[in-house]
Amino acid sequence: MTHVDNLPQGGQAQQAWAKPERSKTQRHADVVRKLESNNKLWIATASPDGNPHLVPFSFVWDGEHVIMATRQDSPAARNAARTGTARVALGDFGDVVLIDGRVTLVSQQAMDSAVANRLASVSGIDARHTPGFIYLQLLPTRIQAWWSNAAELASPTLMRDGRWLG
Repeated sequence: MTHVDNLPQGGQAQQAWAKPERSKTQRHADVVRKLESNNKLWIATASPDGNPHLVPFSFVWDGEHVIMATRQDSPAARNAARTGTARVALGDFGDVVLIDGRVTLVSQQAMDSAVANRLASVSGIDARHTPGFIYLQLLPTRIQAWWSNAAELASPTLMRDGRWLG
């Protein structure tokens, strides 16, 4: 069964599939725009025994990192601290961005105050003043993005090894 066979007939899914293919340059610009304008994502980490953990987070983009905040003892923070990696996803079925990256845990005191203020405004929680919270700072190493378009699905990678592809 192909991706096309899995699409529901009619509605938004059918319209999403009809979107024209974008150049890598346009997809890169669209990813940056999405990172700058969105503030919700899903983060996936893995436990020591390999069980996946997927949870929603508010985030901000500082131009280089995806930054989130959570409790120090949360599964996401523990898993990211153990592996140093995570995957985040944003968008919807018709406009997907997946980002794999290296995660650094940043203390409340060490987080840039402008970034912390922006995150507090989108999340409703000021992690600097919430006991037990820590920041997760994800540096992208691979970014994939596609519309529900067969051509984009065939070549979704826009960043590899931390470098944007041409």
